[in-house]
Amino acid sequence: MVSCMLRNVIELLPRLRPKHIRILKILLQSLPRYQYVPIDVLAVKLKMKSSVARKILQHLIDLGLVVAKEKGYEGYRLSRWGLDLLALRKLRNFVELQSVSHRIDVGKEADIYVCYGADGSPYIIKAYRLGRTSFKKVRSARPVYHVEAGSWFAMSIKAAKREFHVLSTLWGIGVAVPKPLIWAYHMILMDYVPGRELHKVRLRNPLSIFRNTIEEIIKAYYVGGIVHCDLSEYNVLVNEETEEIWIIDWPQWLPTSHPEASEYLRKDLEQIIKYFYRKYKLEFDVLWEIVETVSRKYFDQSREAS
Repeated sequence: MVSCMLRNVIELLPRLRPKHIRILKILLQSLPRYQYVPIDVLAVKLKMKSSVARKILQHLIDLGLVVAKEKGYEGYRLSRWGLDLLALRKLRNFVELQSVSHRIDVGKEADIYVCYGADGSPYIIKAYRLGRTSFKKVRSARPVYHVEAGSWFAMSIKAAKREFHVLSTLWGIGVAVPKPLIWAYHMILMDYVPGRELHKVRLRNPLSIFRNTIEEIIKAYYVGGIVHCDLSEYNVLVNEETEEIWIIDWPQWLPTSHPEASEYLRKDLEQIIKYFYRKYKLEFDVLWEIVETVSRKYFDQSREAS
């Protein structure tokens, strides 16, 4: 499967047997110890002869789900698409996903796809792809990513779990984020939200959208104890008809207990203020006054609650 895409992977699921899934899972579980799992180790774990394991592995290689070591010892590892298949299989235990429509965004850390359930309901899949060249160049600037044993796959799984946790927390306290449904390895399944990135739209009421955005960020800070840490016009979605907003892309979030939390909050606010000033010519004083008003409201509420 040379030109494999996520829509191709989901179509493979009915063609695989338990023995195929078992091998893929063993390869994933072996990541912390092996870059390529030796054939004799696999044979022992599978409780079958190496010759039988080799035939099954070759089938998975032909499908693009496994990669073989070309030099030195005979070994095998999970491919990117093999990890995708395991994740999609887990997602389908929660929602009967029928198809993956298209990829709507490619970022430094993840790809975003639209998919559909058997009843036609749309969903969003966020698939982390840590390890791409573009991300390696900026990894040192991220406050929460550290290389650890188990390769970039392990980091992608950890990042997805971390963002799912924060989205669940934010959704639970009423912050405007896409509703997270399930975490599966390096993927998060979310409800579809009908919005476009802030920088792609021309707002009829920019001051209202600005106020709503600030409201959500400040609510996350004082009510949820969470700072976005990477806020910009690229991770605020807006529905142009209803003027609803959603704040997306939270993998760099920090708790307010972090010593630099207030500094990251200030940077987030400044980034949004600069955008609305630049594109809509709104005055700095007016924008900062809104920030201060909203901040006082939530600060007072947090003091009363404590």
